[in-house]
Amino acid sequence: MRVGLMLQGSSCRALVLEGRSVVSVAEQRQAGSLADALDSVLSSLRLQFGSLITDVTADVGRVLAAAQPGDVMAVHISPRPPADQFHNTRLPASIEPAVTRTVHVRGGHDLRGRPLAPLGLNEFLLELPSILSGGMRNVAITAVGSTASAEHETRIADAILSNNSDMRISISSDFYSSVFRDRDYTAVLNSALMESGEELAAMLEEAGRRHFPAAALSYARNDGGRAPLARLAVAPVHALRPEPAMAILGAATLGGLCDGEVVVCTDEGVSVGTIRSGLPVAHSLIRQGYEASLATNAAIVEPYTANHPVRPDIPSVVVDIRSSQDTPPEHGLLPTLPGVPDLSLIGCAATPLTAWIDRLERVSGQAELQRVQHRAEEEAGSAVVQLGASPTDTRIIESNVFAMPYGNPGIVRIRVRAAGGTSSSEENPLAGQALGGTA
Repeated sequence: MRVGLMLQGSSCRALVLEGRSVVSVAEQRQAGSLADALDSVLSSLRLQFGSLITDVTADVGRVLAAAQPGDVMAVHISPRPPADQFHNTRLPASIEPAVTRTVHVRGGHDLRGRPLAPLGLNEFLLELPSILSGGMRNVAITAVGSTASAEHETRIADAILSNNSDMRISISSDFYSSVFRDRDYTAVLNSALMESGEELAAMLEEAGRRHFPAAALSYARNDGGRAPLARLAVAPVHALRPEPAMAILGAATLGGLCDGEVVVCTDEGVSVGTIRSGLPVAHSLIRQGYEASLATNAAIVEPYTANHPVRPDIPSVVVDIRSSQDTPPEHGLLPTLPGVPDLSLIGCAATPLTAWIDRLERVSGQAELQRVQHRAEEEAGSAVVQLGASPTDTRIIESNVFAMPYGNPGIVRIRVRAAGGTSSSEENPLAGQALGGTA
C-alpha cells in the first residue's frame, strides 16, 4: 500500500492506494503546527494499516510556495561585468529582493565548451573572506555557457565549500535552459528555498521513520515523479509545483491509462494533459509570461478548448471534479470516471521515481550521436537506481535528440527521462513497457 500526502499551512491530508484502488482517505487534519498535523495523520494510518504501508510520498509544493525566501548571494561568471544597469539580468519581482549581494567573477564558456575568458579564481579568493564574513549561507552561482561546461561554476563552488562546508550552494548548470536569465532565476530561487527544503525533509523523515520505519519516504516532483527526501534539501524548486502533474497521473491511474490523454474538468475550467508510458509528458520550463521561466521539468497542462483535436485512436480519460455537477461539462465532454476530488493525492501515491539527463553534446556523425544518446540513457537509468529503484524495474520514458539552432553544427541537446519503482513496485499498475523515441 502506498500513501500520498498533501501538506499545506498547518494541515495535512492523506490517501492510501492499493494497486488502482483507493483504500482510505483521511480527513484534513488541522493542528497547531504542520509537524503536529503530519504526526496525527501518520499515527492514524499506522493504527489502520501498520506495516502494510510500503511507500509515503508528500506533496510539499504549497508549503514551499508560501515559505519566506532566504537571503541569497548571487555569483555571476561571465567574461566581463554588465556595461551598465540596463544590461543587468532582471529577476522576477517576487524573488529579486532575496538577492542581497551580487559578485562578478571573470570566466564563462561558449556553446562548444571553450573558455571565453580564464576563470578569475584568484581574484575571487581574495574577496572570499569578506563574502563569508556576512554569515549568509545561501549562494547561487550562474555562468555564461554553463550548459556546455560546468567547470567554472564547480570550481567557484568548491572554493566556497573548502572555506565553509555549511554553505548552501545552487549552480545553474543543474537546471537546463538555453537562456542565462532562466538559469539565474532558478538557481537563485532554489538557493532561497533550500532552508525550507531542509526543514521539510527533516520533518517528514522524522515522522515517517517513527510511524513507518520500513517505508520508502519521498516527495512529489513537478514532472509527475518522486525522489527521496534527501533531494528535497538540495533541489526544492523541483517540488514547487507538482499538483498539475499529480492530478493527471491520478486520473490516469484510476482509469488504467498508460498512454493517452487526460482531461480534467474543474470549477476553474477544463485542462488536458498527455500520459506517455505511465507518466505525464513534460517540458523543461515553466513559463511566466515576460518574466524569467523556471527551469524545471514540469507536466504539460493546457486549457481544453472547443478546437481541441479529438482522435479516436488515442485512448482518453475524462474526469469531472467540479464542486457541482448539476450541469454537464463544457465542450460536450462525457466523464469516463466518477468525480474524485483527490486526484493529486492518488497521483502522489502512484508516482514512480524519476530522473533526467538534459545536456549539450558535441557529435561528428550518426554513429557518435547514437553512442552519446545510449550513454545518456544508461546514466538516466543508473540515476533512478541510485534514487532507490530496482535495476530490473527501470525504464526509459523519453529519449530525444534536438539540433541546436543559430549555426552550431555538431552541437545537439540530449534529453532523456527514466523511471522506476522500489521493491514494492509490483503494485504500481503503470509500470508497463516504456517507449523510447528519437526526434
